[in-house]
Amino acid sequence: MYFNSLFLILGARYIILFAVILLVLIYARIKSFKIKIHFLDNNFYKGHIKFYDLNGIIHFHSTYSDGSGKIENLIKIAKKLKADFLISSDHNTLKPKYDGLEGHYGNLFYFAGEEINTEFGHFLALGIKDEIKRGDYKDVLLNIKKQNGLGIICHPHNWWTPWKNFSVSGFNGIEIINLDSQWRGMNPLYILLVLITYKINSFYSLHFLAHKPKKTLEFWDSVQKHNRLITGIASIDAHSNVKISKNKRVKFPKYEELFSIARTHLMLDKKFSGNIEKDKSLIIKAIKKGSCYFSFDLFGKPSGFYFEAETIGQNNRNEYFASGDTINLKKLKNEIQYINFYSGININHKKTNYEIILYKNGKQLYRVKNSALEFKIKISYNNTNIKPVKLTDKLNTEIKNKNDDNYGIETIKDFINNNKPESSNFYRIEINIIKGYKKITYLYSNNIEIFSE
Repeated sequence: MYFNSLFLILGARYIILFAVILLVLIYARIKSFKIKIHFLDNNFYKGHIKFYDLNGIIHFHSTYSDGSGKIENLIKIAKKLKADFLISSDHNTLKPKYDGLEGHYGNLFYFAGEEINTEFGHFLALGIKDEIKRGDYKDVLLNIKKQNGLGIICHPHNWWTPWKNFSVSGFNGIEIINLDSQWRGMNPLYILLVLITYKINSFYSLHFLAHKPKKTLEFWDSVQKHNRLITGIASIDAHSNVKISKNKRVKFPKYEELFSIARTHLMLDKKFSGNIEKDKSLIIKAIKKGSCYFSFDLFGKPSGFYFEAETIGQNNRNEYFASGDTINLKKLKNEIQYINFYSGININHKKTNYEIILYKNGKQLYRVKNSALEFKIKISYNNTNIKPVKLTDKLNTEIKNKNDDNYGIETIKDFINNNKPESSNFYRIEINIIKGYKKITYLYSNNIEIFSE
């Protein structure tokens, strides 16, 4: 009896000791957790199309609506975080603009947008001059277009305030990444983990927001149409104003932390001029066209990213296209026989494992690991009178010598004269980073369209 009690006491002590050791190890693991992408020091750009990569913070709320931060203070935070542009989106108001807050603050350009309530959900209006009242989607959209602005569907799959009509048309873009949706869309156990670990290591808790929004991606891929490419962006939707009780709110998470997680990167042919209206127009045109990509900069600001398509035609004439562009084979007639896709990023694969995936109409077409991606489309016409392009000896050699591990070839038969009256295919890139068992989709490009008749 005595020994049984002794064994029970010792067993309980060992269990408690084991539990304490386990908790200490878990705490140490969470405290030290960090995912950092290592980029190459030379910052070499291998793309053919040169552009200025300007990163921005889109969609946040201030004290002008239901946020806790003043615009002036949030501008200081964005400057500290080295953002190039900052766009607020307070609910149903453009008052920051009317109060004269828009402008250039050193290297940061700030202007106000508006998040408008419609019967289908929240709709983001950017580049508008006059405030738009909440109302019917069609009326709101018409008003935006009259002002030469752009309209973006906000957080389409946020269970709290979802978009309710996926058959509407006329919008220019979709928030693919919306941080408010990202946390609301997580498993409740993960939400609990985020809350528990936030004080220990905010990076650890916030990195869970970098999960893949599969439903929104499916929606995005499904609405692409010829001459109406729908742009994807990352938005912050920061409020830093969580309601605890009727009279109690806490500033959680901090604006500085949320502003660091995700960015939309514009691919511009020139830098900001310093003129408010001209620079605002530059941003709006780039987003409308899809000349941008978005990424989780929490893990590191992208360096040297490119995604482009090259057409090779008669006499080996070539032309390059980037996100937001359309390769119109109908206009080019039968001149094009090869289309090459290229994508890369300056990640040091010896320190950070990564993979680049090429998507076609929302489906994985090709992937490479720890190297630049090259993918060739060979176009086969069913007009037998068309003479094939005679490739240079150099290009022929390159095609023959490509290793299947980092080079793919697809033949599209009857590309021009197929059974459909017209056909479009949409290609985009995703980049995953890999750390142990964890794989995170770090970067998303917008689409390049190939159109034919």
